[in-house]
Amino acid sequence: MDRQTIPGSNLVPFDFDRDMESVLRTWSEAGWWDDEDAQKEKISDFFMANDGRTVVGLIDGSAECVVHRTLGTVRYDQQLLSLGCVSAVTTSRIARRRRLASRLTARTVAHLADEGCAVAMLGMFDQGFYDRFGFGTGAYENHAWIYPGALAVPAPYQAPQRFDLDSDSEELHEAMASRLSVHGGVVVGGERLTAAGMRVDDDVSIYGYRTDGQISHFLAVVTTGEHGPDRITQWAYQTPEQCLELLRLVQEWGDQVDVVRLTEPVWLQLQDFIVDPGAQLRRTKGSQTGALRIEADAWWQARIVDLAACVEAMGPVDEPFSVVVRIEDPVEPHLVNSGYDGDWNGLDGTWRLSFGATHTAERISDGEPIDLETTINALTRWWLGVLPASTLVAMGAFECTADTADRMDTLTSHLPKPQPGWDF
Repeated sequence: MDRQTIPGSNLVPFDFDRDMESVLRTWSEAGWWDDEDAQKEKISDFFMANDGRTVVGLIDGSAECVVHRTLGTVRYDQQLLSLGCVSAVTTSRIARRRRLASRLTARTVAHLADEGCAVAMLGMFDQGFYDRFGFGTGAYENHAWIYPGALAVPAPYQAPQRFDLDSDSEELHEAMASRLSVHGGVVVGGERLTAAGMRVDDDVSIYGYRTDGQISHFLAVVTTGEHGPDRITQWAYQTPEQCLELLRLVQEWGDQVDVVRLTEPVWLQLQDFIVDPGAQLRRTKGSQTGALRIEADAWWQARIVDLAACVEAMGPVDEPFSVVVRIEDPVEPHLVNSGYDGDWNGLDGTWRLSFGATHTAERISDGEPIDLETTINALTRWWLGVLPASTLVAMGAFECTADTADRMDTLTSHLPKPQPGWDF
């Protein structure tokens, strides 16, 4: 594809001095910034910590669309893979219908491929837009609103320490990086980005504990008013026992705070620690601030960028087999007029996936009988263990025989539900 047929010169790398004020205006129009000076500084810190991995769309010399990317790792089963996170996709009110966000997002995914990422992930504002770049929807996560005083956590109370994003940022990032990580768990960026990311939304307080002199487990909380609701925006722990110690800390807030919102770790159920949860639900039903409830949603999406690396990371199978897959990758048309001048065109084409003691993925010529037809979106969801192949067949996202689906599901049926554990 000749991407230079239509010049992409209005899509350029972010320049802090030239673009920061325009980006702030765009964030204001999107409702992400309320023009407070303190928050302006936090957002600026976020982009300064980005290490040059942001691209913008210029209209009359002003940045009217912005897409940020950050490198990291994602845990796949027991292995770590290289990850690229796409974030802060924002478009101003005058830049709509110009395909700026589409072209910049596609370009960003291509840059992540060039930078060696096996997987790309992002947080979605709604399901649909990012499908056009090959992203598939992730697993549900449970978000709980609880009254702290109703908790009965089986852990002794320990007085916490207060931590600071300025003086403790390196330790806090290390605590996040070394936290108890599950399948799908991510680590993004370095200490500057971790601190900037925690700051960017609201004033945050951080409480936790040290082990052997180092921060080992903590939670970051945003407080609203005298009685809440409080919102735990981030937490890290190295063992299940440390997680319970943090929940025991939250329990102590019950003499003042009416409700705390937090994301439930994938390996436990918070309802197990609530006294009389059924009665709590009935008594608080209809309350605007103090209602006990647990809601689920899928807020993130992922896509395979390096198919060979992702297939290689899968666990071995006892009986070797191969699948010839025709993959549709919708990202390539969006690279036109994006300003991207690299060689990555997406994963569209015919591939042979070979599974055994080790696994391989190779692009092959058309002409061989096809065992599976699918999109990179759906293939990513199967690979991550979000949905089994049999379900994707029923949805029409996989076109293959029941035998092929069953054999593919032997590779992913053991995977737990993926959970990133990091807000991006």
